[in-house]
Amino acid sequence: MKRHITTLLVGLVCLMAAAQQPQGQRPERPSMTLEEFQTKQKEFIAQQAGLTEEESDAFFPLYFELQGKKHEANRSAWKEARRVPPHERTEEECDKMIDALADVKIKCATLEKEYLAKFKKILPAKKLMRVQMAENRFQREILKGIQQGNNKQ
Repeated sequence: MKRHITTLLVGLVCLMAAAQQPQGQRPERPSMTLEEFQTKQKEFIAQQAGLTEEESDAFFPLYFELQGKKHEANRSAWKEARRVPPHERTEEECDKMIDALADVKIKCATLEKEYLAKFKKILPAKKLMRVQMAENRFQREILKGIQQGNNKQ
């Protein structure tokens, strides 16, 4: 659950940072592509969790597959939630959106549980625990970097 909250916070912080940019202007520092982000994430987690090259090669394709499915579920739910401007939403629409967003959290948790069984075939439980801890550390580092970047502007 903490991971979902952290993931949502990272997304919200990114959106807030983008919203603060004047229209038509790009941020001073170039944004990171998905491939660059995943490479940094993979290197950080593999190093922090002590994964061998063989373990990394087997683990990360599944890990990024899971991340992609969770991202797509969240993206489609939030896209639907933003379909109606906030000031025009009825109580009934808000109720449906809240339920839909809760359903996405359940779907993401179900996906995590499903992939955990796959991960256990690749990594021992001790290393999986290290992966989860490293993932949380990586997200905190990303948030710190975003916050420090916003403080410089």
